[in-house]
Amino acid sequence: MTHQAVDLASHLNHSVARGHPADFPVEVRPVFCPNGSGYQRVPHRLAVVRQDTETPLSVVSDRYTLVPHQVILDSVEKAIAPLNLGPVPRGVYVDRQGARMRALFKFPTLARPVSHGDDICPCLKIQNTYDGSSRIAVHIGAFRFVCTNLAVGGGGVFAGGFMSVHAGEIPVEEIGPQLAAYLEGFERIVTLYRFWNERPLGMVELDLALEDFPRRPAEAIRQECPSTVYRAYNAATRFATHETRSYRTAFELLERVNRAFQEHFPPPAA
Repeated sequence: MTHQAVDLASHLNHSVARGHPADFPVEVRPVFCPNGSGYQRVPHRLAVVRQDTETPLSVVSDRYTLVPHQVILDSVEKAIAPLNLGPVPRGVYVDRQGARMRALFKFPTLARPVSHGDDICPCLKIQNTYDGSSRIAVHIGAFRFVCTNLAVGGGGVFAGGFMSVHAGEIPVEEIGPQLAAYLEGFERIVTLYRFWNERPLGMVELDLALEDFPRRPAEAIRQECPSTVYRAYNAATRFATHETRSYRTAFELLERVNRAFQEHFPPPAA
């Protein structure tokens, strides 16, 4: 089945939902198999089941930690409620009978211009599954209105968040404080972008920044012949969000982009 991409611009100013609602009860249950005239429990295996429809969504290890979609979404709502951010458009996409959920929240009242006609907007991207097809992932970053890049990093000054397998303790409670801190410090991020927009860039410097990049994105960025750090950064994020084939690849490259640019082009000391 062809995977339907999420259009990051489709819910720029309004909320969008696709697929099953994310808010449904779910639990883990023992797994049994036929054994003669009866049934025998399968060791070390659990079934993830929708309680509202009794639909089994997956069979997982007994080390699996169940984190309901709505628990994550509620953590976000709790974090943003006291910040008085105005309307917060969001896209919530659920498929595989509810086994996979992706969500994107935007905060347009905090959008700021980096240069004329180029605004950026804070955003939060969430991924959660019940079938083990991917890890829990929370990425906090910025959305560029001008070309719908999702400029997100897994750490550093740009973002917080985490990726975690469904085992042991899942740090869902970290989402709220990280998101609040990021939103409250968004002006500093815009200031850095503005610094990059004025910072000239030579090819030698660019080659050093791209030294650890995969060959294909590095070549694509060089071909843009960027004259400033911000143009190079935009070329890098555009490649990640437009030319990669999966969300995982896109976000891995975006994290690398953000880390490299922060390391090689830090703002001047105050």
